[in-house]
Amino acid sequence: MSDDRLDMFTQRYQSHDTPWDTGITPPEIVQIVSELPPGKALDLGCGTGTNLRFLLQHSWQVDGVDFVAEAVAIAQSKLAAFPPEAFTVSCWDVTRLDECDALRAPYDLVVDIGCGHGVGADKHEKYAQDIATLLKPGGTLMLFTHYRSAERNFGWSPDDVHRLFSRHFTIAWEVLNDDTTTGAPSGWYRMVKPV
Repeated sequence: MSDDRLDMFTQRYQSHDTPWDTGITPPEIVQIVSELPPGKALDLGCGTGTNLRFLLQHSWQVDGVDFVAEAVAIAQSKLAAFPPEAFTVSCWDVTRLDECDALRAPYDLVVDIGCGHGVGADKHEKYAQDIATLLKPGGTLMLFTHYRSAERNFGWSPDDVHRLFSRHFTIAWEVLNDDTTTGAPSGWYRMVKPV
């Protein structure tokens, strides 16, 4: 991740300007957790740990990664009541997942809610490949993205998602809509790694 993005997110966490941090697990994640047996999950860009806590409450073992130290500290505090062997939360750059020793792959589920679409274009292919490597055959990727726009210099269109991920995954479904918190065009994708 770029230093500019890290600085921007760090400042926003420090000033409590984090509208994305709703404290509510999205219904798409609630649904997938109701369908899958508990296993191991990885939350990329886990923020303050809302979805990690939800997964732990549903008997999953979880690992979270975020590059903002303030968010990681809040997540670790939020999860302190759970057994320490049930989770890890790492302050790490998601463009270097292949170097993160804290990850306990292979995973049954990987969650990316608005994380990967913000990495530099030169890292997109590796990011998709790293996720595929971390997932078990038959594992699920739940991906949420915003579209790139005149106001937003990052994002993935549906064409971008298909181009980046379809070589590694079968796209089981996609829902294209507007983000409920910002109104920006966005998409949810459920993908499965072939067995």
